[in-house]
Amino acid sequence: MKKEVTIAASILTANFLSLKDDLLNLQKAGINWIHFDVMDHHFVDNLSFGAKILSDVCRFNANINVDCHMMVKITTKKVYDYLKPFIILPQVKTITLHYEALTPEHLKQFLEWKNPGFKKGIAINPNTPITKIYHLLEHLDTILIMSVPPGAGGQIFLNSTIEKIKNLVKHIDNSFPHLTIAIDGGINNLTASDCISAGANYLVAGSYLLNSGNSIKNQVAMLTNYEK
Repeated sequence: MKKEVTIAASILTANFLSLKDDLLNLQKAGINWIHFDVMDHHFVDNLSFGAKILSDVCRFNANINVDCHMMVKITTKKVYDYLKPFIILPQVKTITLHYEALTPEHLKQFLEWKNPGFKKGIAINPNTPITKIYHLLEHLDTILIMSVPPGAGGQIFLNSTIEKIKNLVKHIDNSFPHLTIAIDGGINNLTASDCISAGANYLVAGSYLLNSGNSIKNQVAMLTNYEK
């Protein structure tokens, strides 16, 4: 059975002088998922927003759903202590950590975290083979395949991503029907169609939605036109 496709808006390239306007326009366009990128200038070169701005976003729209994409090195002994400022917000539905950024102990803690109150995801970089995370699937709700190098918005989609999606779908083979296959980076109306055809069911779009010059509503309509 084909899964419903979710479109999430990355606000990484939003105009933060008028973030409320962007959030309102996303809401009016029917986007009810926000992809919140946290960068630490350690795992990736850039430094982005943290829990305070996330709290402001959630306060602006109490009905929004948020997935936190943590492009960070965990600097505390316990993963819980690092994530606590984010997971206390009820709108945060998914936390995704990077496979490449985790120590074996931190990965173990995350995977063994029972009933955390959010869905657990693992992200992998473009140069990480998809086979590296096959043994983790039974503990996860989401696999986020990076279709650009992590750390900056507005990059060009890497076509090798499509083969990764297909290989993951083939490996799953109905064994993990709950698993969300998410794609982040370079998503537009053309790459979205390719990803969905390959088996992805959660797409993160940033620049395409917020920086095109067209209305967000029009951009969403083109992005979701893959079945029409």
